Order: sequence, then C-alpha cells, then structure tokens
Amino acid sequence: MKMLFLILLILSVTQVLAEDYNRHNFTISTGLPGLVFPELTYEYGIDAENKVGVSAGTIVFWPEYRMNYTRMSGPFELMGSLGFVPSMDDDEDNFLSEIFEEVFSGGTEGCKFVSATGGYRYSAENGFIFRAAAGGALFYGSETSVVIPFLQLGVGFGF
Repeated sequence: MKMLFLILLILSVTQVLAEDYNRHNFTISTGLPGLVFPELTYEYGIDAENKVGVSAGTIVFWPEYRMNYTRMSGPFELMGSLGFVPSMDDDEDNFLSEIFEEVFSGGTEGCKFVSATGGYRYSAENGFIFRAAAGGALFYGSETSVVIPFLQLGVGFGF
C-alpha cells in the first residue's frame, strides 16, 4: 500500500513539473469601481488556454461574488463571468447599513450580473502574475438594469 501511494505521488509530481503553465492562480485586483477592498480570485487551469475560477470582492463598498471562465491567447485574456451582489437584510441593523444607506439604496445591491473583460496578463516563470483588464458588467435586478464599465489592475502568484 505504501509503495502504491509513493508511485501515485511520484506520478502526480512528475505531471505537475512537466506542464509548461501554472495550474493554480491566485490574484488580487483593484480598480474602478471597487473602491474600498480589492477582489480576490482563484483560478484553476484546465489547460494552458482555459481557466475557471471564483472571485469575491466589492463594488462601491458592497460585496460581490462571481464565477469566471478565462480564455488565454498568449499573454491576452478574455474573461466572462456570472455573479451576484447580495441584498442587505432590512430587518437587521448594523453599522454599515447606517453609514452607507444611501450608497446601498442607489447602487447594485441585490442584483445579478454578467460581465465580460479583455486584458493583458504577464506570467513570469517564477509564478509572479501582473494583469490589467477592462470591461463591463450588466447588472439586472427586479426593477431595472444598468451597465457599469470597469478597469482592473492586479498582481498574483501561480503554481
């Protein structure tokens, strides 16, 4: 049993070392909108050109969560996302609802969104990642929909 485990471990490590791309990427991005806290993203590389991931961040002081698909073509990326912005519970009183009530009521709270971005990603051999992207998101709620453009700069690490 120990020998089988050792063989599987060696095969796994060999496969990871033989790949010429980073299978796992963590990035932290900030931009407009997304004024207070940056967005954290984890991506899993299916192969060198296709990645799927999850992100969590903020849009104008309020959290957002999304699932991503990224298509790489050399250093250039195209990303499509589906996500949502949670609603603030009206029954619950917290310091955020009192301070930022105006921002939340006029913003994207409680919306779902689809987004598309295009950008440039530099991935160094040591794992360092730099990315710059621009795009837009269509937010749709129960009453209205709005398109919000955005810019992002980010750094990260891949392995």
